[in-house]
Amino acid sequence: MVNPRRLLALALGVAMLWIVACAENVGVDDKPSGTGGDASTDGSAGTGNKDGGVGANDGGWPTGGFGNPCTKNSDCGTGFCIDVGKSQPKQVCVVPCTAGKACPSGGYCTFHEEHGFICVPDADNQCAKCTVDGECPLIGDKCTPSPKIDRFCARDCSFDDQCPTGFECVAVGSYPPGMPPPDGGVADAGSGGKPAKMCVPSGGESCPCNSKRDGVKRRCTQTNGSVTCEGTETCNGATQKWEGCTASSPQPETCDGADNDCNGTPDDGTATQLCPGTVPHATQKCSFGACEIDSCDTGWAAYPPGPTTNGCACQVDAAEPGNNTCSATASSAGSVTDANTTPLTLKGTLSSDSDVDWWKFDTVDSDETTTNSYHVHIEFSAPATNNEFVFDVIRGGSCGTPDAKHSDLTSYDWCVDGTGTVGGKTVGEKSCGATAPIHCGPHTKPYLLRVRRKSGATASCTQYTLTVTAKGGPACDFTQACDPQINETP
Repeated sequence: MVNPRRLLALALGVAMLWIVACAENVGVDDKPSGTGGDASTDGSAGTGNKDGGVGANDGGWPTGGFGNPCTKNSDCGTGFCIDVGKSQPKQVCVVPCTAGKACPSGGYCTFHEEHGFICVPDADNQCAKCTVDGECPLIGDKCTPSPKIDRFCARDCSFDDQCPTGFECVAVGSYPPGMPPPDGGVADAGSGGKPAKMCVPSGGESCPCNSKRDGVKRRCTQTNGSVTCEGTETCNGATQKWEGCTASSPQPETCDGADNDCNGTPDDGTATQLCPGTVPHATQKCSFGACEIDSCDTGWAAYPPGPTTNGCACQVDAAEPGNNTCSATASSAGSVTDANTTPLTLKGTLSSDSDVDWWKFDTVDSDETTTNSYHVHIEFSAPATNNEFVFDVIRGGSCGTPDAKHSDLTSYDWCVDGTGTVGGKTVGEKSCGATAPIHCGPHTKPYLLRVRRKSGATASCTQYTLTVTAKGGPACDFTQACDPQINETP
């Protein structure tokens, strides 16, 4: 039943709601408390069109600061600060690629999924050691086997076909020649209307044996009479030579891309023979001379990408994939009230690069007659040091896109449990009542909240915990303007 006193308070005080129903740090100020960063144009570069890159270049190349570390666009003389790392974050100053113009000295052109084709500083990533794409240093890098099955990081050349000396630009899917492409030929680069291409050693050779490739194995052969056996040899970085070919006589078949048993077919054993042992929550397969994850057990993911020995160690939330969108299938956390300080706890993991968790809960403003303790406070309580997670919040029950001032938060407050002065008028509901100058609420509202990974953060399968209360929290700051997103009419 609707409380008649509350209806009377609403009727008397609706004209004052814009004053008394103000929120602390709701995002209407320039730098809301707990945000992951300023949402102004001084932040990370905008998306830009995929064909032309991050922006137009209608003069000479803006080379000042190219390749320097940065945290925001204004740090760069180039005007663009972008994360170009793959195996780990690497925010540097970059410039867009332009047809017919070379990148600044020490740079080359690669494709960024959000920003199009950009010039990035050479990180000596060509031929870096790898077993999967995620171990390569920069965006656009592809971990691929050579014709001799030694894997290496191949940098992107989709935009201009340019590669270092001794390398050629080939279409992803056509390499290694005469073999089915690993991963079905799908590459990170090649969008923006251009086919995916990568730089590989010329003439079907392996990457040069040097200190960077020390310990890498490749296929080798030895012939005795009419029998040709295959084995592996290892790069000795100190001598810069391939040494120790194991192909002297038939050996048990192993997953190395070689015909160890000399029967004419490499890697022709079963998966359990070629890749003995177990890895967590996964089965293995032999692919291009390396054991890889074949499939994950139900409810587990191979995230973040890493060595096969990691298996599928990330447990997927039971609510997946329904809680990936703001809908009826968003995770329901229940309700929280200002009648007590009992919190709600929202726990989850983000088990892929694109994973987000949507939550819904109610906040209840109870009838306290002469005061109002209603104070919505949301913050991360785990992990203890949080450099990975942020949340976006909508006060209300209608799905939509949270505005910039309610995004990238690590804490949030919406409160009336105090007293302040704004424009010469007393505000706040620490003291309130049906016949008092300031009326008591009601402010009961549902909330929608989205947890996601902060841009540029190192991915993990760490569990986050959000704590939500409707009573208590930091002192209510009434110098904040009223939140234009909030409609206080029940």
